[in-house]
Amino acid sequence: MVSTPSRILIVDDEPNVRLMFRTTLESPAYTISEAVDGTAALDALINSPVDLVMLDHHMPNLDGMATLRGMRRLRMNVFVVIVTAHGSVPDAVEAMKLGAIDFLSKPVTPEALRRVVSEVLARNSIVHAPSSAKAADEPALATLSGQFVANLAKAKRALNQSRFDEAEVFLIQATALDSKSAEANNLMGVLRELKGQNDDAYSSYRAALKSDKHYEPAMHNMTRYYERFTFGSSKVPLDLGDE
Repeated sequence: MVSTPSRILIVDDEPNVRLMFRTTLESPAYTISEAVDGTAALDALINSPVDLVMLDHHMPNLDGMATLRGMRRLRMNVFVVIVTAHGSVPDAVEAMKLGAIDFLSKPVTPEALRRVVSEVLARNSIVHAPSSAKAADEPALATLSGQFVANLAKAKRALNQSRFDEAEVFLIQATALDSKSAEANNLMGVLRELKGQNDDAYSSYRAALKSDKHYEPAMHNMTRYYERFTFGSSKVPLDLGDE
């Protein structure tokens, strides 16, 4: 049986970025469309629903987060990858509330773009085919590392759908299997912060940075955490979990 191509909308005000994304992703597996800004993206999505939106964060008039809020107000539950530039980082807590947990930093390499798109679509394909969910997950459960990967994928899928209690269960299982995963600890930190568990959020961000002090999402979240709870005036060095 021939599978239906996944529909991807590229939203960016820079023509060269849209061209690079299109030429990288164009294949029989994907149908690509483009929008030059957030307003055009919302109009396009009303008329032609897609499976995935590659959404630039920094755009004139209607930026990426405003576009995402507009999508959710219109009850568009499409999956979103937010593309950020240096210094252009969205609020991770708000993004998670809106079901966006996947980010790409510019400049984007073709390899990173293909990997993220493939991972997001594969992770969420079970939503559209529930009868195959068990079969899709089973091969990953043969080893502890495979079980960790499966739990993290399930947690991300739940976060994409704003099922936060379910996501927390899978993240707890994932971190129990690999307590040194910077990605899992960082996601747990954002989830705890979203729930108002701020001390626990700090501990999770610290654990993420202890595992990898260069892990950018955790670094941004810890910095934002410091600014939020010290009114941006703290002279205390950022805790990278060294001890």
